[in-house]
Amino acid sequence: MDFLFIKYSALVLIAAVIGLAGIIASSSPPIMTYDKAFGLISSPPTGHMISVSSKVKTSGPVNSGSSQSGASKKVVMINFDDGYKSQLLYAKPILDQYGYKATFFIPCAKMGTEQPKWLTWQQITALKDDGMDIESHTMTHAHLPLFLSSPSRLNYEIGGSRQCLASHGFNAPIFGYPLNLGSDNPTIVNLVAKYYTLARSGSDPLMFLNCKGFPLHPQSDCRTYSSNDSLTYANRYDIRSKSFYHIHDGQNFSPSAMFQQFVQRMNNQTQYNSNGKINAIPIVVYHDLTYNIQDYNAMASTITVPLFAQEMQYLHDNGFKVLVLNQLGYDTTKNRFNLNGSAGNTTTPATG
Repeated sequence: MDFLFIKYSALVLIAAVIGLAGIIASSSPPIMTYDKAFGLISSPPTGHMISVSSKVKTSGPVNSGSSQSGASKKVVMINFDDGYKSQLLYAKPILDQYGYKATFFIPCAKMGTEQPKWLTWQQITALKDDGMDIESHTMTHAHLPLFLSSPSRLNYEIGGSRQCLASHGFNAPIFGYPLNLGSDNPTIVNLVAKYYTLARSGSDPLMFLNCKGFPLHPQSDCRTYSSNDSLTYANRYDIRSKSFYHIHDGQNFSPSAMFQQFVQRMNNQTQYNSNGKINAIPIVVYHDLTYNIQDYNAMASTITVPLFAQEMQYLHDNGFKVLVLNQLGYDTTKNRFNLNGSAGNTTTPATG
């Protein structure tokens, strides 16, 4: 009797171990590989691999105001903020599957420190050499309105950041406001305009290249100041974007719910991009990435790696054109944005 009980218990234990191994295998992080330039990077999640022959090419122009193919009517810009190492570790291998490039906003003074969660300068340089767009996100991720009484601190955070990036070999003509704070303040905007060609803020699902699509903030074009000398809602120093944020409206949305919101947002542009002309672009901003659902639940801006992979695959499978932010130009004559400097000599590209 004791022998039968022991045998039965052993079988139950073996079954439990096999089941647990299956659970671990289905949710474990990917295999890590070593790249000479980037260091340790991950293989994309299982089920999201595609062949090299089916990669989307992103180098071709997408000119606003000119005829485009059906696929090119759907455009998206992918941004990453704050310099998290997880962006290289988890996001880049997924972007590489589809030939996608992205814009990385770097808070200069936080990089290259001993904290393991931040990118190193070697890794940031490798990102640039691989075709990624590197831009400025202040020196310390400062909440700029807190320093309105300190001009020297504002200048350090805004101008110093561009100089810091330049000292590491990066020309960064685009500025990103941390937490989208400061783009409504003339003192801050004027200082940003002193050092940068363009600047990105939030929080809108679409950026309209003529700045006329914001119903709560009507304006006739994209000039920075209106006729009464007040800042406009959308302009060259207030490009509208929207961060991945799964905690809002009093709810913590699951990855599956966030994917549905992503699909809806990506396709909202089609009603504005008619007759082959691009006028509305979603600019999506990501921060940290994780495989741990507890990390996801703890931080509203953190996305799971499988969800990010699912979103990128959706863009690929549905013919979206993925661009980087420095492909935006600004027409100083017409006071509107365009893509790839399509407006001719009056365009100020984001390269100065």
